[in-house]
Amino acid sequence: MANPNPVEARQAKRARRRGKPGTLEDARALLWRALTRAGELLEAEDPAHALKAVHAVSQGAAAYARIVEIGELEARIKALEDAQPGEEEDPAPTPTGPRLGRGAA
Repeated sequence: MANPNPVEARQAKRARRRGKPGTLEDARALLWRALTRAGELLEAEDPAHALKAVHAVSQGAAAYARIVEIGELEARIKALEDAQPGEEEDPAPTPTGPRLGRGAA
C-alpha cells in the first residue's frame, strides 16, 4: 500500500537526519580540534600540502576569533540584562511620532 501522505514522511526523515542544532560551544570546540589538526599538517613534506594547511589555519583562526568574540558578547549582554533591577520583559510601548497640540487637528 502506498503512503497516503508522502510529504510528511519525507519531512520527518529529513528532520531525523538533520539532528538538533549545535551550540556555540560545540562549534568552538570543533573548530579548535580542526585548527589543531591543520597546525600539525603545517610540517608536511609536500609544499602544496603545507600551503593548504596554512590556508586552513588562517581561515580557521579567523572563524575561531569570531566565535570567541560572539561568546564574550553574549556573556556581557546577559550580565547587563541580569543587572537591570525591576525591568519587565515587555514594557508598555511609548507613543512615537510628532506631538500634536490641541489646535493641530
